[in-house]
Amino acid sequence: MSKEIGQAGKARRDKAVSMAMKRKEEYLGARVPKELRDRVIQTAKEMGIPVSILIRNTLEDAFGMGPPARAPSSASKETPADADIFNTVLGWEKIQLNKTVSCLGCGTVLQQGKKAFLGLGASEPVVICDACKGHV
Repeated sequence: MSKEIGQAGKARRDKAVSMAMKRKEEYLGARVPKELRDRVIQTAKEMGIPVSILIRNTLEDAFGMGPPARAPSSASKETPADADIFNTVLGWEKIQLNKTVSCLGCGTVLQQGKKAFLGLGASEPVVICDACKGHV
């Protein structure tokens, strides 16, 4: 019986590797403690994304290999581009993005699942990156 289970697991793994190769991407497997596995699955569910995407995003963040973001201009380092709207912000809340948006301060693309700051009290949503938060 356990031999059949092992063969079924190998077949699933081989299929996953085959699919990854077709997408021109590599497959990476890892053994993790049950508590970590459960936490990853729960977090992915809360974010509404597949576990594989959460893991990929986390690895890209850890190794600085995410999609290239537009670098802030020297002017935006001193004062965010839309400084007037920042004057209406009552406070800032750190959030995890549910969709990809651009930073209102520098225009950097902020990917779904990344952390950002939401301006509370403004007449329209104000989302900025960590770097711009230091300048408002």
